[in-house]
Amino acid sequence: MVYITIIGGIIMSGKYKSLTGDQLYVGMSAEKAMTITDEDISKFGDVSRDHNPMHFDEAFAKNTQFGGIIAHGLISLACCGSVMAEELPGMGAVHLGQTATFKAPVYPGDTITCRCEVIDIKDKSKFYIIQIKETVTNQNGVVVIEGVATIMPPVTAVEYSAL
Repeated sequence: MVYITIIGGIIMSGKYKSLTGDQLYVGMSAEKAMTITDEDISKFGDVSRDHNPMHFDEAFAKNTQFGGIIAHGLISLACCGSVMAEELPGMGAVHLGQTATFKAPVYPGDTITCRCEVIDIKDKSKFYIIQIKETVTNQNGVVVIEGVATIMPPVTAVEYSAL
């Protein structure tokens, strides 16, 4: 995988990299888009053991308040997790906590954009703890999830190309 993305003015290309707490600043952000597929929903249902017919049975789901099959909310939230794990702060980050509000459904075929922005940085002398605001929107600009993640960035910058 080769990609080029700019995160807070730092060019990340060719390999996965990470940013340490002292390289981060409030307002730094990164985002990723993905289209939710029936296969994503099926695989997530298998991994999570969540086979609620809301996610799999069109006949059932069409009679609900959503009018059809919807994706598991955590699929969209996991997209934010991938931004934090692979881009901001990146490889070696540890997810310590999470709050999230699910504001609108995501349907198969929707394209979501997961934006993560550093909103707070605490220097704990031997490590940092950061707060990241997560905003997930669909292709129409509707906010489907808002949340805040608590993250411990790596203490040493890493570069990883084996993925």
